[in-house]
Amino acid sequence: MQQSFPVSVLLDYLPTPDNRWQVGRWAVTGVVAAAPSGEKNRVQSAPLHPGSDDLKVLWSGLSVDLFKDDAESYYYNIVSETPRIFVICTTEDDGSLKPLIVTLSYDEASSYMESDEAVESVAMPVELYRFVEQFVLEHYLPEKKKKRKRENWKEGASERRPGH
Repeated sequence: MQQSFPVSVLLDYLPTPDNRWQVGRWAVTGVVAAAPSGEKNRVQSAPLHPGSDDLKVLWSGLSVDLFKDDAESYYYNIVSETPRIFVICTTEDDGSLKPLIVTLSYDEASSYMESDEAVESVAMPVELYRFVEQFVLEHYLPEKKKKRKRENWKEGASERRPGH
C-alpha cells in the first residue's frame, strides 16, 4: 500500500566564507506542501528571484511516497526530537543540486548516504507531519516487549555447566 503527498523543494545558494576552495554551495533549505498536479514525477525548477543576487530555486513535481513496509522508520522519525524530511539529490556538472527523491524514512535516507548520494535534511513541515502521523497510526503497531523467562539457576545448574 502506498500513499503520496505532493511537495516542492526549496534550494538556496549559500556563501561559504570559511571555505577557501569554493565561494558557495547549493543546499536544501525547505520542503513545502504543493498543490497536487496531474504530472507526477515531472520534476521542474523555477528560479524564485530571477536576475537578483539571491539565488533560490523551487523544484516542483516531487512527492513523498509512504509505504507500509517503512511504517516503523516513519514512526521513529516522528517521535524524534526534531522530525526530519530527507531529500536525495544528484549533483549537476555546474555544482547545483537536483532533488530526485523526498522521503520521511530514516532507513531509505541512510541507504542513499551509504552509496555516497547527496542527502539533505530539513525540519518536517506540519502538513507532512500530520500526513505521516495518520499513516503510522493506521499501519504501524510497535511490538510489545516480551519478558524473558527466568531459569531456575540452582536446579539443573550442574546440567548446564560442563565438568560438574
